[in-house]
Amino acid sequence: MPPRKRKAPTEETKIEDEFQVLSCEDIRKELQSLGENPGPIDASNKDIYVRLLARKKLKTVDTDEQPRDVQHDLHAKSAAVAQLASPRPPLRHSLAPEAKRVPMPPKVKPTLAVPSTPPSSAQTVLYFEARGLTAATFTPFTDSGEVNLLMIRQYADYLCQRGVLNVFVNGTAGEGLTLTVSERKLVAEEWVKVAAGRMTVIVQVGCESLKDSCTLAEHAQEIGANAIGVLPSSYHKAPSIVHLVTCLEKVCEAAPSIPLYYYHIPARTGVNFLMEDFLDAAQDRLPTLRGLKYSSPVLFDYGRCVIHSGGRYQILYGCDEQLIGALTLGCTGAIGSTYNFAGKLYNRLLAAFQKGDLETAKLEQRRSQAMVKAHNKYGDPSSVGKAIMKLQGLDVGPPRLPALPLSVENVKSLEKDLRDIGFFDWA
Repeated sequence: MPPRKRKAPTEETKIEDEFQVLSCEDIRKELQSLGENPGPIDASNKDIYVRLLARKKLKTVDTDEQPRDVQHDLHAKSAAVAQLASPRPPLRHSLAPEAKRVPMPPKVKPTLAVPSTPPSSAQTVLYFEARGLTAATFTPFTDSGEVNLLMIRQYADYLCQRGVLNVFVNGTAGEGLTLTVSERKLVAEEWVKVAAGRMTVIVQVGCESLKDSCTLAEHAQEIGANAIGVLPSSYHKAPSIVHLVTCLEKVCEAAPSIPLYYYHIPARTGVNFLMEDFLDAAQDRLPTLRGLKYSSPVLFDYGRCVIHSGGRYQILYGCDEQLIGALTLGCTGAIGSTYNFAGKLYNRLLAAFQKGDLETAKLEQRRSQAMVKAHNKYGDPSSVGKAIMKLQGLDVGPPRLPALPLSVENVKSLEKDLRDIGFFDWA
């Protein structure tokens, strides 16, 4: 068998090789000169910042060489990025048959659609629908609190083995608001890379700064993410729906060809409008609005949103412990953190509901509720979720401050609580 040819190095990898010889302090100074504000750089995370520095330098060179009109042409930017991250096809996932809007296979099984293409000059919004389960992923960290990109491929393999083929990155479970903009870009890029051809990626881009949200939205579009989620500012809150929609208009303008899901989680943000009213106000002003990540237990408003405009929007449900209630109202997709470690359980629930076997679906939901009760006993969701992941054999590291990892005693107590309800047998 002839030896396999080595892939020719890209311009970016050539620059990375040159920067590897720099000291950590020199890399930090270079990044600061380019407008970045990196955290501590040491041997454990040097590669991450070398990649960031190479990309920034390459972008600076490209900008200097291109004429002004090309710099602002979205298609040219997408084509350039495609050399580093090839586009991925969206996935379809069958779920509740009564809520289908497109023909789907009869089994709960992912299928690949035609690969998406770079946006045209008319800025056509690519169609997307996240069917089935979407894991709100945890961001892997090293013991020193730095982002651990090397763990993400293994993480993706783990989810795929459990039938969870969609991910929601840099959200609440992912501690997204504790990451720098540069870190969030790197995490999003790595998920897009490892997901290619087998998973879909929704990148949460909401920040306290609207400008940062727009920057991350544009970046998600450039790297080939399937969609974006947008949290509202939770400190300087929008005082009305009109204000909120006006903020989201800026995000749409920054990324005009990627579908957008507004992230409704009032218990965390304190931004609590009726989402039916939000859709009324947004439908003529947000051309890229695909739907909502609806993380509220209020099923009345959820049901009204599902049927809004004849079912135009996809309302992804975000309360794992009452998923079956959302399914009865026409839910076609759900996003949750417990899908990381209990994907098999929830896929059984979906399959039973689809077949009309409500007794089995209720049994799986009750198991889910017992698991969530045990989970909630120990505090911060990311701390507890990461502890459960480690108990299942995938160590994604500790949470980032201000969250703290569970104590040794609490991990043992959590494991006992989960074992008592049979979690390790059915999850």
